[in-house]
Amino acid sequence: MGVPFTKAEIRSTEGESAQEAQLIAACQAGNAKAFNLLVRRWERPLFNFVCKYVGDATVAEDLVQDTFVRVVRSIGQYAHRGAFRSWLYSIAVNLCRDHLKSRKRRTVISLYDGYTTVSGKRVSVSDDMPDERARTDAGAEAADRERLVRRLLAGLSEDQRVVILLREYQALTFPEIAEVLGVPENTAKARLHRGLRAMRLQLEREGVSPRNGSGEIS
Repeated sequence: MGVPFTKAEIRSTEGESAQEAQLIAACQAGNAKAFNLLVRRWERPLFNFVCKYVGDATVAEDLVQDTFVRVVRSIGQYAHRGAFRSWLYSIAVNLCRDHLKSRKRRTVISLYDGYTTVSGKRVSVSDDMPDERARTDAGAEAADRERLVRRLLAGLSEDQRVVILLREYQALTFPEIAEVLGVPENTAKARLHRGLRAMRLQLEREGVSPRNGSGEIS
């Protein structure tokens, strides 16, 4: 946003700490530089979350931008009663839900032959695969794993998918997930369990191991 900051300042945003609380306080005081640092801290994990939620990178970019617009408009009312990321993700989740409802169509990914993005574009799995000759083995494995996870997530209910994304990909605690979604912790845990079980069962039906050389599919 046009305000330069130093490497030391950037490093200060790389984890939740008292420094983040200081950034939030500075944002509440109207410090634009502090807001830029807060955006830098959260824009990538937030984009990864939203992109997997709605299934469309272009839409995700817009929703992340809208999330930060809402943050800057309402950060003065943020009262530090919970973790900042819970508040941030609750804004993003509500925007994602509103978007999916307004489109009257959730992302639908066939478990076998392709998927439809929320923008309405139909993509077959084979068409979406990069040229094998242009990929390294490691790159090919990562791309294949990403497509597999995307298919499995799209086969879940929205309630199950969002809990898995928050817990397994964003590492939120169950109290934080409960706060983000406005549900009891036990409900969040049950949705996670059912969603992961559904993914494992689908892997078994496809004859795919749930693990790879480096650990769980992610």
